[in-house]
Amino acid sequence: MDPLRLPLMSSDPTPLEPAAGAPRAVRSPRARAIVVAVAPLAAVATLMLGLRVGAGDAVRAAVVFGAPLGDPAADGTPRLAWQLLTLLDDRGVRETIAMRGLQVTARANGREATWSGDTNEDGIAEMSFALPGLTSGMPLDLVVRADGEALPLAEGRVRWEDVPRRASRTSTAARPAKRVGPVELDVLVDGERLVTGFDSDVWIRARLGAGIPAASVALAIAPEPGLDVASPSVTLCEGEGDGAVRWAHTKMRAMGHITGVGIEAVAGGRTVGEWFGALPVAAGAFQPTFSRAVPRGGDLDVQIRAPNPRTVVYAEVDDERGRVAAAALRVEDGAHFRAPALGDGLHWLVVSGEPRGAETLGGAAMAWPFVVGPVASVDTGKACSLGPWLLARGAEPFPRWTALDGLPARSSTNRKRRAAGLAIAIVSLVAAVVIEVILLGRAAREAREAMARVTAEDETGHAREAMARRPTGGSFAVAVLLVVLGFALLAALVLAKG
Repeated sequence: MDPLRLPLMSSDPTPLEPAAGAPRAVRSPRARAIVVAVAPLAAVATLMLGLRVGAGDAVRAAVVFGAPLGDPAADGTPRLAWQLLTLLDDRGVRETIAMRGLQVTARANGREATWSGDTNEDGIAEMSFALPGLTSGMPLDLVVRADGEALPLAEGRVRWEDVPRRASRTSTAARPAKRVGPVELDVLVDGERLVTGFDSDVWIRARLGAGIPAASVALAIAPEPGLDVASPSVTLCEGEGDGAVRWAHTKMRAMGHITGVGIEAVAGGRTVGEWFGALPVAAGAFQPTFSRAVPRGGDLDVQIRAPNPRTVVYAEVDDERGRVAAAALRVEDGAHFRAPALGDGLHWLVVSGEPRGAETLGGAAMAWPFVVGPVASVDTGKACSLGPWLLARGAEPFPRWTALDGLPARSSTNRKRRAAGLAIAIVSLVAAVVIEVILLGRAAREAREAMARVTAEDETGHAREAMARRPTGGSFAVAVLLVVLGFALLAALVLAKG
């Protein structure tokens, strides 16, 4: 055999080494595919971890609702009667909760007072502080703590609002469907609405026409179904009024939510006035029983009954300046509210089934005026003298405001965690975009190198011709944009959640 001739085939399985200067082999496509698949998964896993870090924990906090200061008590000491709310904030969802073992410390004017107690199932407690020398707008610091909580539920200087002194107004008379005759009749309900199932004081005002003496006028009352009256006939009060205006008093009980009454004024055997109309009813309201004239230095003692099964009643006493006493009471067969010795003057008792019913006096929230101490030109021992005086002093809504909110401070740790979690999530997405773009670029470059080698070894020219054709779809750019778009969508969702 000619030694110069090379064998056409060889049984040696060892591959030939590439010549020096030949292009280096392409890295394993399998490894690159693994990296391309793992990078987005790692990014999403890191994103989920960041969101979990930023989710935060449920936070318990307290909110204090302020109200204007009332006149000082009988001993001259100002008394702060504000409302406390405890709540749970779980990732933005707020829920009122009952909490036990609360301690609240108030500091003002170099003095300190404390209150301790629990909040009820509505998350409400009524706090009261006696702080000598306290005036509206004075710097006042509150600290609210709870057993088992390392940090205060709320802490800081309270915010005051300037509320003008309350002006009296005449109670609203029931709207008549019919009112005729020389004796003009009006019907006014004590508290401005009847309480279903209980006796309510009702006053009838008669404006006498010329030549009609008050002593000759009798009022006949004809109730509609669903209304009971104490007496079918009443007479005008003697010697009370300005002569042309006289009053009559009776009691009525609404048995339903809609009711009406007809009243006829009779003098000398003839009808001299008629009134007919519906009476306003407060469905589900509570009925208090208390003295409408409290002696100077005496305590206000109130018995409260509910027309149907209830659990909690909110009672408060307000005067012409502000809020002086309040309580959240359990209701079983009834509730007992006792206010400390009040200062002289006009007050209102507000009773509601809602913690903030006094702010609107809507629904079943009602207010009744009463007086402490003597009143000029009024005999507080006579109903016909005191009743019309109180009717001219109807209640307006009693304002409140958020004096201290402990939730922002209690949630500061969660806000820091949320910021850290968002940072982790966004950084993971940016890193994933960079990795994917690098991998796509490397894959495209290696593909071009492989095609260049194939072209160099191709003797037919087909590969060279294929390489000379320009790509028509912009495949690389489309791939990069799809990667960026996908991760941008994830980033948008993360920011929206944050």
